[in-house]
Amino acid sequence: MTRLTPDQAHYVLSTLLAQRKLRQSQIDQALRNRDSEIRSLRERLASLEGMSDGAGASSGRGGRRGRRGARSGASAASRPVRRRKMSPKVRALRRLQGKYMGFVRGLKPAEKARVRSVREKQGMNAAIELASSLSGKR
Repeated sequence: MTRLTPDQAHYVLSTLLAQRKLRQSQIDQALRNRDSEIRSLRERLASLEGMSDGAGASSGRGGRRGRRGARSGASAASRPVRRRKMSPKVRALRRLQGKYMGFVRGLKPAEKARVRSVREKQGMNAAIELASSLSGKR
C-alpha cells in the first residue's frame, strides 16, 4: 500500500470524485467508520489501563501511570523495576520511624510537642514509649 501525504490524498480523492470512480457515500461511510474505530480503540485502551492499575475499570482521567505508559511506550512496561538494596541498619531505622509516626499521628498538638522534645533529649525509643502511652495504643 502506498503512503500518501495529506496533499496527495486530497488530490487523489478529488480526482476520483471528478471521474465518478468514487461516490460521496463511500467517503461518508469511511469517515463514519473512522469515528467508530477511534471510539472502539479508546474503549479498548481504557480497559487495558484499568487492568494495569489493578483497580478494575479505569477512571477515564488517565492518572500518572496511564500517562507515563502512553508517553514512553510498551518498552518501559517490560523493563524491570530496579530496587536498591536496603541495609539492615536503614531498615531498622525506617521501622522505628514508622512506629513513631504511627503513634504521633493521633496525638494532640501539645502532646506531639512533648513527644518531640523527649525524642530530641532521650532518643527515638523513649519517644515511642511516651507516644504509645499517650495514645493508648499498644
